[in-house]
Amino acid sequence: MPVYQSIPELDLSERYHLKAVGCERQAEHASDLTTEREWRELAAQWHAMADHAATMSDEA
Repeated sequence: MPVYQSIPELDLSERYHLKAVGCERQAEHASDLTTEREWRELAAQWHAMADHAATMSDEA
């Protein structure tokens, strides 16, 4: 079970940041440079989505 599912009080932005951290950890254990880069790109996308979600909740 993903970490964020066991902590119900996290908002969407925080959950997305946790997903990004998970991707960053996968990148650290990647067996080759291409896979590492893909995990890091995915992490960057999760962080961007988290930032966007935070902005949207601030505007609401």
